Amino acid sequence: MLRIAFFGFLASISLTSLGQKMTSTAVGSPEVLYSENGVSITSQLTTCTNEERHETMTFKILSITNSNGVAASLKVREDMYYDLDGGNCRTCDNPEYTFTFNLEAGETKAGNCYGDSNPALAVFVSMKDGYIKEVLTDLKMNIVRLN
Repeated sequence: MLRIAFFGFLASISLTSLGQKMTSTAVGSPEVLYSENGVSITSQLTTCTNEERHETMTFKILSITNSNGVAASLKVREDMYYDLDGGNCRTCDNPEYTFTFNLEAGETKAGNCYGDSNPALAVFVSMKDGYIKEVLTDLKMNIVRLN
């Protein structure tokens, strides 16, 4: 449910961002979530600001890189835990949060603040002074290498 509502929100940002001032700022250093046999997934905490709407949100922007000379495929399940859920996983039993990524040799796929490319690679963390009150407390990635 959160993903559907959030994708809708990202779509509205994407459609309206053409005329609006959007900025993104990396916070800290990237974190390596997965690295095996030439394929890696990193997470970069990022502050995304829509200056016209006075909205500031924080996301974990994910990047998947295949540094091999051959194609690779991954099946990834994003397990998200938010503070308002009492420590329970919000997405663990929801197939909506399982994605397959096919990467060509040397390819990188990455999310962004605008949701216009790879929306599964932008994980909502929090919103500063906004209508979304929950905060991501943990993100676990269940990853299966398909080839």
